[in-house]
Parts: sequence; C-alpha cells; structure tokens
Amino acid sequence: MTRRCRLHGLAAVSSTLLLWAMALAVAADTAPVRISLARHVTSSPRDATPRLVRYEPVAGADADAFRQRRMLLPRNETVALKNYGNVQYVGRVAFGNPPQPLTVVFDTGSSDTWVPGTTCDSCGAHVLFNAASSTTFLDTQERFIDAYGSGSVAGSVAVDTITLGGFRVENVKFGVVDDETEKLQSFLADGILGLAFEGLAQISRPTVFSALAAQQPALGNMFAFYLTPEAYRAGSELHLGGFDLSVVGPNASFHFTPVVKLPEFDAYMYWTVRLNHFSARNASVNLCAPFCYAIVDTGTSLISVPQSQYAAVLASITRGLNCRNIDCDGVRLEDFPVLRFGMEPDNMFELQPRDYIECFGWGQCRLQLQATSDAWWILGDVFIKTYYTLFDAENMRVGFACDGDACTGGRGNVYGGADDNDAWFDALRRAFLVGSVVAAASMFLFVFYMNQQDEDDDSSSSAPRASTPKTPLLYAGPTVVDLSQRPVVTASTSYEEAQRSFRTTPQEPTAQSHQPNGGRRNSRRGNSQSTTGVAL
Repeated sequence: MTRRCRLHGLAAVSSTLLLWAMALAVAADTAPVRISLARHVTSSPRDATPRLVRYEPVAGADADAFRQRRMLLPRNETVALKNYGNVQYVGRVAFGNPPQPLTVVFDTGSSDTWVPGTTCDSCGAHVLFNAASSTTFLDTQERFIDAYGSGSVAGSVAVDTITLGGFRVENVKFGVVDDETEKLQSFLADGILGLAFEGLAQISRPTVFSALAAQQPALGNMFAFYLTPEAYRAGSELHLGGFDLSVVGPNASFHFTPVVKLPEFDAYMYWTVRLNHFSARNASVNLCAPFCYAIVDTGTSLISVPQSQYAAVLASITRGLNCRNIDCDGVRLEDFPVLRFGMEPDNMFELQPRDYIECFGWGQCRLQLQATSDAWWILGDVFIKTYYTLFDAENMRVGFACDGDACTGGRGNVYGGADDNDAWFDALRRAFLVGSVVAAASMFLFVFYMNQQDEDDDSSSSAPRASTPKTPLLYAGPTVVDLSQRPVVTASTSYEEAQRSFRTTPQEPTAQSHQPNGGRRNSRRGNSQSTTGVAL
C-alpha cells in the first residue's frame, strides 16, 4: 500500500510538471493581443495656432541651452514606462489631491486625457479615480464621448491636479469615464494622456503638457520617448522638458524634420512630418514621390501604410519570398530587405529586418505593418523604438537620434536577442523547456510502468478478478500555429478619423442614465462636429 501511494504521488508530481512545462512553452511563444483604437469626438479645431509652440530659432544662447539639455535628466523629469510586449508602453500618472496613481498610455496621436471613475460599473479591472477623495476636484457638468474602432467611452469633464514625473500641474481639464464598452475593458492601461496639439483636443484645453510647460517655465517645451526594443524589458522612459542622448550612445545626435499641417486642417493637430522617400530592395523605386504625409504616433504599435500604397509596399518587401499578406513561411531574417525612409530636408532613416520583422520559429515570420484606408502613414512604436524620438514643440520639429551621422537602425529586437547574452538566454530558456517536457514525460512513463508491475503483483497474489482493458493516457502536444489564421491588425488611424470628423456624430455607448440634464450632450461650439483620434 505504501509503495502504491508513493507511485501515485510521483504520478501526480510528474503530471503537474508536464502540464507546467507545456503551459510555459506555449506561453513563451504567445503574442500579446493588440487593441486598435480610433477616436471620434464632437468638436472642431478652435484656431490655427498651437498653444504648445513658441517659434524660437535654435541659435546663439538658445542653441547653448538646447545643447545643455543633452545632460542627464534629473529623476523628476523622467517617467518610467513599462513595455508590454512591444504593443503598449504604459506609465504612471497621479490624479487629484492627494494624488491617486493610475496607468496611462502617453499618446502623441491624441490630445485629450481621460481615466475611469468610481461610478463606472463597466470598466473591468481598471483602477478607478475617486473624485470624492480629491480636495481639489471640480465637476464642470459637461459631458464627453470618445468612440473608437474597438469601442467607446463616455463620461464627465473635470478640473483637478495631475502629478506627472514629479511635477504638479494644477487646474487641468480631463475626462472621468463612467461607461466603456467591453473591448476597452481589456485595455492594458487605465487611461490615456494625449500629447498631440491643442487643435485636436475636445476635453483638455490646454493639453496636459501645454499646462505643464506653462507652469514650469524651467522645462523646455519638448519631450522625448526612449522605448526598449526587447519585449517586456525594463528601461523605457518618457523624458519631460528635454532629452538624454546617452541612452543612444556617446556619438548620438538628432536628425530633425519639420512638423507640418495636414492639408485638411488649418491647425496643427498631429506630429505630422513629410516622407520624401520610401523604398525597399531597389532604392531607385521611390514609393513616396514627391512626398507622403506621416504621423509620428506613440499610441500605434506598428507602421501603418495607406491602402492605396499598401500592395506596392508589401510587394517590394516580400518579392521572391513565400508570403501571404504580412505572414511568411520558410524564410530567414536575412531574406528581408532594409527599409529606407527619407524625410525633409535631407534625412534618410533605415530599418533593418530585425527592426520590423517578428519571427516565431520554424521559418515563420510576420511583417510589423498594417494597412489603413486613409491617405497618410503612421510611424508607430516599430519606428520609435528604433530611433530615440524628440518631440520639439519649441521649434516645431521631430528629431530622431542616430549614432553619429549614420541612421542605419538595427536596434529592434522583434526577432531575437539584442546581443549574444540575450540570444544565449533565449536558447537556454528553450532548452530548459524541452528538457522539462522530456523529464516529466520520462518520469510519468516510469511511474506508469511501475504501477503496472505493482498491479500485476497484486493480481498474482489475490483471487482472480475481471480484467478491465487499459487505455493509454494520451496528452496533446503544443499546437503549431498557422500564421495565416492569425488576425491581421487593421487599426484605423488618428488622421483617418479626423477626416471623417464632419460627417458622423457617435452615439453614447449605453443608455443616457449617466448623463446629467436629461442626457443633453455638451457642445461648446454650437452644432459643429469633428472627429479626432488615436490609434493604439
């Protein structure tokens, strides 16, 4: 009896170990789910002057001050960001007084800021802002609604204090959500903090960063994003009021391109730049001649290509490879070409295959591109994590940091380790997983065999009994995923929604029970309607 109990105990342990190893193996190769958002709001641009901007040339004393910002930033000018699988980069911001910490996506593709409130019964597991606990909270009695491609949120406009990177920003307008649809409940962050221009804002006028720059004149009117290319690796940062080129290297320098207006609008709304060149494989075939518009957007994971150009771009990258849309089979990383992005006035930025290709093993890879029905590109986190990016509102330009004069990329890590140590660790992890499965299976078979022997011994020393046919224990091995069956991300773009701004007005996601004054929607500009957006 004791021997049998021990065998059953070993069987339980081996089964647990086997299931754990299999689950770990599957989890190690599971990609996070991307949620696309494309926001609609019911407001129109107020004027053509971005309040975020002071037009000052970088010359003389200003140039000296600009160069001084190369120095390391003090801790209270840096906001740590958490990298969730290269899909979203999330940081902490505190709302109210005393401060209540919540997580947000810092989004350069939108201008409004909102967080869920305690009156929201449909906000999932998100941390909720308790307005009643803040001594400085003011309810404006205004309503807002933001509708996205993946759902919508609605709530009230509030005024309160926001603590960002150690700075208190007082009397800031932001949204307190009391209703959100199901898909947004799985959004990784609690809310969104918009970093685009005020012309795009419905709620936050002035924007949070504009208010910060006004209340903290010692800060430069700029911010920078350093995004780690390794999924879930610590070290991503938002730099407020300056930049830190040491994250790139001792010879790093910025290569600037001017911010321009989209032709549909007479106001600065997005961090829009002009691409005057795009090519792959054959550098003489320029798919952005004479130029394309592109938005630099931290809230978008991938690179978005207009539908009108998508087929040509895809063909130029995958020519000669076994690919269906963005999914490729039987390929190696070195089979893919270098992508070249030209920007005004005379910049050329390259993405190496490791910057824009995600591989899953067994020769299966996926391009980190997506199509959009609009006419503009989005340079999302795939591009920004390759080039440390400065959003310079003082001089209306975007800077991409390169190691000296060479902007050759190669920093991305969607394929494998960033260095030999990471590659060694990845190989060790896989070897450990395989070893765990083999060891668990061997132990299980040994216990099964010994149990059979034990039962045979018992049967020989006892009275004859009816035998029951034994059924072998089977377990399902990990399924090899067919990449062609994975959903292709087709996120709507911020500017795509902005173009539709004067044609549609979204409806509240639920009944009007949350709305004050009989459900009347606030409209500060009469019947004017517009749509702004984010693509996360």
